[in-house]
Amino acid sequence: MLIGGTATGQTQVLDGFNAASIDRAVSILRSGGLVAFPTETVYGLGADGLNQIAVAKIFEAKGRPSTNPLILHVPHVEAARPLASHWPDLAARLAEKFWPGPLTIILPASEMVPGIVRAGNPSVALRSPNHPVALELLNAFGGPLAAPSANKTTETSPTKPEHVLRSMGGRVNLILDGGRTPSGIESTIIDLTASPPILLRPGPIPPSELEAILGDMARFEGAVSANSIQAAPGMSRRHYAPMASLTLHEPSDLVKKLIAFQQASDEKIAVVVLGDCVELPPGCNHKRLPDDPNQVSSRLYAVLHDLDSQGYQRILFQRPPSTDDWLAVRDRLDRASDVEADDAL
Repeated sequence: MLIGGTATGQTQVLDGFNAASIDRAVSILRSGGLVAFPTETVYGLGADGLNQIAVAKIFEAKGRPSTNPLILHVPHVEAARPLASHWPDLAARLAEKFWPGPLTIILPASEMVPGIVRAGNPSVALRSPNHPVALELLNAFGGPLAAPSANKTTETSPTKPEHVLRSMGGRVNLILDGGRTPSGIESTIIDLTASPPILLRPGPIPPSELEAILGDMARFEGAVSANSIQAAPGMSRRHYAPMASLTLHEPSDLVKKLIAFQQASDEKIAVVVLGDCVELPPGCNHKRLPDDPNQVSSRLYAVLHDLDSQGYQRILFQRPPSTDDWLAVRDRLDRASDVEADDAL
């Protein structure tokens, strides 16, 4: 039975703010099924985080390599502490400041956490999301939910229920519709098992706010090679990518690259620019985003999804500035970009 929702294949879409929908989601999760739900960052693909068979369904549905660990989502600090074998003062201070919120903390795992969740690492990634639907679901379920982004591996993360349905329809039992997610990019990940702590994935929380608590903080740069175990999600070279080939270009090169691609092929091309510093040729298919990192991060994935749905085969994206406030957006675009396509010109 559907509750104010629709169904596509085997996937139900229900109103996430409806108590009966939450009850239905909990029933599915307790039976080992998969439920997609909104967080303040992106939609997550949730399963019972302590049920190895259920967690294995996440990897199968996404086509996710077993070397890529999952984040366990909890409603509050008290639910997180039993999942870590050690809860240092820095974890307490970070959680007090940023939970619930878009911060994932990596800590030594307790024996409760299945190896499949950790990808064989001795550590576990923990987060308390700041979204009413997510928190209602977590409290009603009464246990941690393993939940990567609700899309096939390497694809653009979903910020709307229709994005989940397009990528995961038929692979997930239920989608809880909570509307568009506000932050728009995945959580910040900080590894507290290292000394000094390491920022493994930039996200909505500015590095300066983390450094105010942590003091010295290292930053992971580059990518983990294929088939190597990752310490956290989002460390591979290819990630967050649209179906269209995406390349990054300096503002001064953007029009020149557009002309070169137009002359080289008959692809349907879109250009994405930041602010008003680039003047585009008349008739150019384009999206103009604000010259503001927070506004761009909240809209980035939605723009990429829209361009894919409109059939664009190539996206030329203006490279963001090399400053800390643009760090998270730059990280997502670098991993989504097709370097080889640009080099071929």
